[in-house]
Amino acid sequence: MWKLTIFFYFSIYCLDSNKASQLSTDDDWWKTATFYQIYPKSFKDSDGNGIGDLQGVIEKLDYIKDLGVTGVWLSPIFKSPQADNGYDISDYRDIDPQFGTLEIFLELLKEAHQRGIKVILDYVPNHTSEQHEWFKKSENGEKPYDEYYIWKDGKNGSKTEPPNNWLGVFGHSAWTWSEKRQQFYYHKFLKEQPDLDYRNPLVRKEMKDVLSFWLDTHNVDGVRMDAIASLVEDAAFLDEPKSNIPGVPDFQYDYLTHIYTENQPETYEVVYEWRSHLESISKKKESSRICMAEDGANFTVTLPYYGNANGSVLGAHFPFNFFFLPLNTTSNGAEIASIINEWLIRLPKIYTLNWVLGNHDNHRIASRVGKEKVDALNMLTAVLPGIQVTYNGEEIGMEDGEVTCEQGDDLTSNCTLYPSVSRDFERTPFQWDNSEFAGFTNGTSTWLPVSRNKDNCNVADQLKDDRSHLNIYKSLQKLRQTLNSRSEIEVSAQGNDKNILAVVRFNKVNGANSDLVEFICNLGNSAADVTLVDNNNIALKVLISSKNSKRKPGDIVSSRTLVLDPYEALILGEV
Repeated sequence: MWKLTIFFYFSIYCLDSNKASQLSTDDDWWKTATFYQIYPKSFKDSDGNGIGDLQGVIEKLDYIKDLGVTGVWLSPIFKSPQADNGYDISDYRDIDPQFGTLEIFLELLKEAHQRGIKVILDYVPNHTSEQHEWFKKSENGEKPYDEYYIWKDGKNGSKTEPPNNWLGVFGHSAWTWSEKRQQFYYHKFLKEQPDLDYRNPLVRKEMKDVLSFWLDTHNVDGVRMDAIASLVEDAAFLDEPKSNIPGVPDFQYDYLTHIYTENQPETYEVVYEWRSHLESISKKKESSRICMAEDGANFTVTLPYYGNANGSVLGAHFPFNFFFLPLNTTSNGAEIASIINEWLIRLPKIYTLNWVLGNHDNHRIASRVGKEKVDALNMLTAVLPGIQVTYNGEEIGMEDGEVTCEQGDDLTSNCTLYPSVSRDFERTPFQWDNSEFAGFTNGTSTWLPVSRNKDNCNVADQLKDDRSHLNIYKSLQKLRQTLNSRSEIEVSAQGNDKNILAVVRFNKVNGANSDLVEFICNLGNSAADVTLVDNNNIALKVLISSKNSKRKPGDIVSSRTLVLDPYEALILGEV
C-alpha cells in the first residue's frame, strides 16, 4: 500500500459571484446544465420495426426527467437516405420517416418542455446528402445552386485525376467525378455527403434560415453543430503535406496533415455569424437558444470557437471538450488531473467549461476504461464546474455491444477494417431490461444486435438497487443542483501516476473558504492510503459513494487518514 498527500487549499479555478448569481436566469440555463445525448435509432422502438423512433423517446421522457438532467440532445432526425446514419441530410426542414413526422417531433418538444426538459437538435451544416434538392440542382448547373457546393476541374482537365490530394475522413480521395456536370465535387466524408461552399453568402443565408426554422418558428432550445472544423477550405486548393506518421497507408485520412481543410480562419467567422443569429432569436424568445459545437482539436485550436479573448465576439456557447475521450485502462490520476487543470487554468472565466466522457462516435467509457470505473468518472464530471454531457447508457454503465461486420451498419464495406473503424459497437440498442431484445422493441429483430450484457446491465434491474450505477447517477444530478446554486467557487484537481485523483471545491463567503466538497478516487487495482492534509483533522461525511465502495452516504471519515479500496470513488462534504 502506498500513500498520497492532498492539500486542500490549492486554488486553481474561480467562478466569480457576479457570474454565478446570474445562473438562475433563463438566459443562462445552459451554463450548469447536464445534457443527455440520445441516439434515437437505438433508444426506444415504439412500433416494433426494430428501429428506435421519436414516439419511443416520448415514451421515455419520464425516465429522462427522473434522471434529473437539464436537456436532451437528439442525434440526427432530419430526412436522410441514411448513408451515414442521418448525417447525410436531404431535407433540413422535415423528419426522416423512420423516426416519425414533424407532428410527432413537435409533440415530443411539447411533452419535454412540460417536464422542464430542454431539447437540442443535431445540426449538420458542413454537407448535405447527394439527394438534397440543392445538390441535384447544383449538379445540373442550375443557378444559383450551381455554386452551393465545391466543384473543380480535374488536374489538367482529367476526369480521373482529382484537383488535389485531399483525402476523405473515411479514406481515399475526397473528390468524386460527376459525369453530369463534368467536374469533381468535394466531400470531406462519404461521396454521398457533398460539402457546402461557405464562401458563398447564399449558402450562409440558407443555413441561418434552417436555424430560424427550428429555434424560432418551432421553439427548439438549441443545436449541436456537427463537424464545424471542416466548414471552410483553403481558397487556393493547395495539396496538403504528408503527416509522416509511420505505418499509415497513403489512402487513409491521417496520411496527410490537414492544414488546408480543417479549422480555417473563415470557419471561426461562420460560427461567430451563427452565434449572432442565435442571439437575435434568443432576445426575441427571451430565453437562450444555444449552440454546442463539435471540433475535436487541441485546446489552442478549440478556444477561438468560444469567441475572442475578452468575449466581445462570441462563438459557440461551448465547443465540446473531448479531452476525456482518449482515456483508457492505463489512464492514471496525473493524466486526468492534467486534462482538468488545462481547462481550469487556460479557459477565460467569461466562458463555460464542459466535460464529455463519450458519444456515438467513440467506444463507450465502460469499455475504454473498465466498467469498475464508471461511477468514478460520472462522479468526476458531475463535481467539476460547468456543463456535463452524458451519452445515453453511460448512466447505467453500458459497454460496447458485440457486432460482426455481417450484422453491422456502419462502414461495413471492408470487413478486415470493420473492427477498428466501425462505430456500431457504441450504438447498439439501449438496455431497458433483460428480455430478449432488452425492452428496446416488442418486434422480432433489431437494427443492430442487442448486447449480451443486457442480462447484467439494464435499467429495470438497476432501478431496484439503491447502489446501482443508475441510482448513483441520479444522486449526482441532485448534488449538482446544490453545487451549482453556490455563488462563488474555487476548484483544484490533483493526481499522481499511482492512480489517485482528487478534485476539491469550495464555496467562497466573504473571502473565506466554506462548504468543502471533495471528489476522490482510486483508479488502481490495489488499495491506497490517502492523507487529506488540512490545518485541522476535520471530519468529512460521505455524500455519494461508488457501487464498489463499502462506504455508504452518511458515513463519517477523517481528513487525516483514508484508505481507498481498488476503484473506489467518494464525494465528501463537511459534517
